Amino acid sequence: MESVAAQAIRVISTGARYAPPVPRIPSLDADTLAEHFGARDDLSARSMLVTIFGDAVVPAGGEIWLADLIELCAPFGFNHRLVRTSLSRLTAEGWFATERVGRRSRYRLAASAIEEFADAEERIYHLRAPAWDGRWTFALLDGGRLDRAERDTLRGSLRWQGFAQLAPGILALPRSAPGTVHRLARRLGITAPIPVVVGEVSELAALVADGWTTTSFDLDAPRRRYDDVLVHRSRTTAVDLRTLEGRAAFLLRTMVVHDLRRARLSDPDLPDELLPPDWPAQRAFAFAATLYRRLGPASDDWLDRVAGLRPATPAAERFSGDDAVPAQRGEPVIR
Repeated sequence: MESVAAQAIRVISTGARYAPPVPRIPSLDADTLAEHFGARDDLSARSMLVTIFGDAVVPAGGEIWLADLIELCAPFGFNHRLVRTSLSRLTAEGWFATERVGRRSRYRLAASAIEEFADAEERIYHLRAPAWDGRWTFALLDGGRLDRAERDTLRGSLRWQGFAQLAPGILALPRSAPGTVHRLARRLGITAPIPVVVGEVSELAALVADGWTTTSFDLDAPRRRYDDVLVHRSRTTAVDLRTLEGRAAFLLRTMVVHDLRRARLSDPDLPDELLPPDWPAQRAFAFAATLYRRLGPASDDWLDRVAGLRPATPAAERFSGDDAVPAQRGEPVIR
């Protein structure tokens, strides 16, 4: 087997992309998974709460008791104080709503966050690559009647939808979607008219060959996050995932969805014509969809027993889209 040092030398000499060795998890039992995931330094209680709410709570009616939510977050290393503090901040920002029932607290999505979660669900659990007709949507945020705060807020929301800032005040999306700009503006309470242009970019092939799209659109962050998803594949090939007990199935399912959520929501979803070679989105999505279907029954049963969460649609049926992507030569296949 090639040593790490030898691999690094080969990468430097050939210009290949270096992939560090993946540390093995000694076991996929719940306690070992909890210890491993809890040691990750890139997790926050705030982000994990959003993942758990979107993946486990919303599909099962959208409400959960605080005590149950604390129990679901605990295996990831978040104690009850941190969960309460993060929930308070998310509630103050308009993501969650809470109500008191006697001495207990119950949480649900705030009305203002329902559409945001629905948009996120569409992007996370569904991956499709429709044929591109070459048209772009340009949003012109300068020169109108937007104040600075409105401009900054709308710019952030448009980037979340895949727009890239090509120049100050000019954001572009490589598909025809003028309604997206106006819909987001209405959701944000912006009433000023916003100029939106739909058209084509001339000499596009030459621009792509010159690296224009890779410099205009941030592809490094989503690539790293798709790689985070694929790391789980290397760790799960030795086990038949359908044999995992419920708590372990929930932990692994949630962690993979969490990493996929961060990848999908940072990905501008460029057409194939604009992507670099070997873009990992479809492979990461296919792996996550397969793993999710394997773990769905056991994790659904566990969530029902622990928190009374039973989704209207079984977890195994949640993913759809272009997920029939075979593993590349030399890649492990999960069972």
